[in-house]
Amino acid sequence: MAKKTELNSRERRAAERAAAGIQTSTPRKPFINTEEIRTAIVPVIEEFGCVLESLNAKGSGKNRTLEIVIDYTEERTDFLSLDTIAEVSQGISAVLDQANDGEEPYLLEVSSPGATRALTERRHWKRSLNRLLNIELTDGEPFLARLDEVLEEGVKIRRKKQTKKGQPESYKDQETLPWDSISSANVEIEFNH
Repeated sequence: MAKKTELNSRERRAAERAAAGIQTSTPRKPFINTEEIRTAIVPVIEEFGCVLESLNAKGSGKNRTLEIVIDYTEERTDFLSLDTIAEVSQGISAVLDQANDGEEPYLLEVSSPGATRALTERRHWKRSLNRLLNIELTDGEPFLARLDEVLEEGVKIRRKKQTKKGQPESYKDQETLPWDSISSANVEIEFNH
């Protein structure tokens, strides 16, 4: 599946400076070895039937934060509960406390990706079955569609029709979108589904 690349403002300024031949500073090294942390915490996360989405060490001095984003495996379509996040956080904290030999303290943040996160991996799509998605194709405008099935070659969807206010939702015939035709997609929040 094609992945849309967007630069944040810091990355954009750095690219502009580099294009102008201006010397840029070297990126800061994380305050902690994230690969060692990843190796230590993945077994804890898996005990709860979850996967590690991302791991980011940022800040310096007293403002150091270790951000960990977790989610359920692709077999589950429900959202992570706050109780589960708290339990995983306690497990991760215990492992990190054992590995922390006199290092300066840092803030641990454990969270879920959120309801409207970008669908960038096949397991994200599988976790979004039967949900309404906002999809943008590589050659077209964005549209809303109901996700029916995730296949090796792509996804089966039904595009949502425009209906007047008060009328029930209706959808066009099912179609298959190949992975390489999808530029971006995310879950659309539904309040009355």
